[in-house]
Amino acid sequence: MRDGELRAGAQALSLAADPVNREILLAMSNRVLKMDGRDYTVSNEGQEALFVAGIIGRWLARAPDGPIEYGTKLAERVVAALVEGWSAAVVHALAREPMTAAELDAAIDGLDRRRLQRHLVAMRGIGMIEALGEGEATIYDTTEWLQLGIAPLIASARLERKRHLEGANPVDGFDVEAGFRMALAVSALPEELSGVCHLRLNLDEDREDRYSGVTAEVIRGRIVSAVPGFHGSPDASAAGTLDGWLDTVIDPGAKAVRTSGDEWLTGALIGAIHKALFSVPSE
Repeated sequence: MRDGELRAGAQALSLAADPVNREILLAMSNRVLKMDGRDYTVSNEGQEALFVAGIIGRWLARAPDGPIEYGTKLAERVVAALVEGWSAAVVHALAREPMTAAELDAAIDGLDRRRLQRHLVAMRGIGMIEALGEGEATIYDTTEWLQLGIAPLIASARLERKRHLEGANPVDGFDVEAGFRMALAVSALPEELSGVCHLRLNLDEDREDRYSGVTAEVIRGRIVSAVPGFHGSPDASAAGTLDGWLDTVIDPGAKAVRTSGDEWLTGALIGAIHKALFSVPSE
């Protein structure tokens, strides 16, 4: 991906985070505007944009240093750091494992060291990554809050597909791997659950062999690994199209992902991802 280009989800995320866009949609959501002899209401895509704005707001409310108010300058800076870190693939690389700046530099194509350092400073300053050690030996790792940031990116990726936004880049295998890893990292599972599951996402509906995803291993309710690709003989498998996964993770009632093998394992994983990222917190 070219320097400065936005990855999947980033464009819609920026638009949905704009407080002006949100206020216009909110003002129109419960009324009909009559103009030039026609009636105008918020479209389904507009309602989807409001949903994304809501997910952004819930993520901002979980900031490690206290809730961040939607529409403030700080919220704008935070969303920009998420968009830029995701588009530069810094998030993707750190979702795989903690890395030093030198290791990140080697892992990310097309990102010069100076821009990488700016991303690291910005993301560390607002609590998205943490740093261990000093100088060249400093190791950077994702925080739970950054992992939860995959929720607005998932919602925004679905919005981009529904609105067919011009210039929006398609989801690729790198996005899929990072998305699964981040979502699994914040998912809570029953302590009695163990097993290996392939989480498979087909990026090309015309080809059955173009799957991306991870092999997730669960031991006593703890996800011990989420390795890119599909390895060994799993106890279960969950497979679906991009739209199917987006809809099912956001709303498990969609049931647009095919499962096989241990149904408890697949159901628990999908349910845990949804609960961590999209369920409405109880009062």
